[in-house]
Amino acid sequence: MTRVLWHEMRRGEAGKVAVLSAAVGVWYLASADPATSDWIGWWNQAALKVQVFGVIVLGSLMSAAAAWSAGRARRTRTADWADTTPRGGLPQALLLWGAAWLWSLLAYAVLTAVALTRTAGVSEVVQPVWSPLVVGVALTGLQIAAGITAGTLLPSRIVAPAMGVFWYGSFVVAAFAPGLPAARLLPSLDEHWDAAFRPHTTRLLVAAVWCAGAALTLLAVPALVRRTVVAPGWAAAVPAVAAVAAGGALLAFPAADPDPFWAVRTPRPAAPLCATAGRTTACLWPDDRHLLPAATAAARTVDRAVGGLPGFRRDFYETGLRPDGPDGAELPVYRPVVDRRTLTESMLDASIPAPPPGCGPHVLAESGGYPDLFLVQAVLRARAGLAVPFYGEQFSAAVERVLEAPAADRDRWLSGAAEAAGACRPVPAPPSAAPGGRPAAREVPGP
Repeated sequence: MTRVLWHEMRRGEAGKVAVLSAAVGVWYLASADPATSDWIGWWNQAALKVQVFGVIVLGSLMSAAAAWSAGRARRTRTADWADTTPRGGLPQALLLWGAAWLWSLLAYAVLTAVALTRTAGVSEVVQPVWSPLVVGVALTGLQIAAGITAGTLLPSRIVAPAMGVFWYGSFVVAAFAPGLPAARLLPSLDEHWDAAFRPHTTRLLVAAVWCAGAALTLLAVPALVRRTVVAPGWAAAVPAVAAVAAGGALLAFPAADPDPFWAVRTPRPAAPLCATAGRTTACLWPDDRHLLPAATAAARTVDRAVGGLPGFRRDFYETGLRPDGPDGAELPVYRPVVDRRTLTESMLDASIPAPPPGCGPHVLAESGGYPDLFLVQAVLRARAGLAVPFYGEQFSAAVERVLEAPAADRDRWLSGAAEAAGACRPVPAPPSAAPGGRPAAREVPGP
């Protein structure tokens, strides 16, 4: 049996498709830039990246290759000879499935090694996440089994590309309808899990059981239809029962809105990782300790810009760490690798008290009709030595008017603007510039 399997792996089309898919996947994962990537540095996202590529690209192509291999006997008119072999319909289908699935497993392992190696080069915490990868392996097996079944029952040349299009289209539909319960039966985890989330292991393992059971059940279908070969025995009912039970459980699980269905929130650590500079503190998840140098530099710059101004917030917490209550500002970290300039800009914007819910923006005539908080943000960035956004000549003139005002008037206006923002009141008019005033952007060095 092993020799026959190896022979099928060598002569089948699945090997060529797997090698080509692995080459494309390695280029896709290895060419990503850590500075702009949304997964290099987070173990959760690295596993999701491999899983999504594995089922959407690798799985769809391998399903098409499996359908082509399964229809080979009918296309070459050797089906009657194949049916006279001692092996029944189910062993024949399992042989074709095993040859294709082992090739996909090898390609999947290569992609996993590349993705985890890239994340290990950034993250200072070694915590590989395996449950999404297990789901990807099981779902790829289901895709290949569907290709084997379709190619056996409909041995047409058009079936192979049709299977690839079918799977790709199914994942697209599932992505646009994430709340649809039926989409849970196609666990392509195209989601965003930062440090605030971790995999829901139970649901992912149930999904893996569903995919494996459905795959083995599908492989028994051709043997039931082809009466010239020995039909599968009662053993074929075992994966069918497992598939029905696991699939029913997936449909019965309650939705976790607004959280991802396949993830749970990570418990808040007893001691988050914090960087303190003067009166300013920036706290991160312990798994994001590779961001500590950038957070420390950002906290230092923000403290020089707003540290002495009353009314501004100076405690920043990465998303998911923010304590209950009005104290503290949320520090969003959308990527695993964030430079200190981006962190500084995020912290400066978050230092302005958030308006109450339902509070609409107030237009400031002196800024050219833009929301008043735009002017506050621009002045804070200038004080920190960062680039000031350009919204027109009148807006730039308003920024210069604030920066060239006497220091006491400028600080008084900023504190009043912070208080007004938190109370949903319009920001006061900018102070008058002092003759010969110097822009405050030169008072604070850049980060």
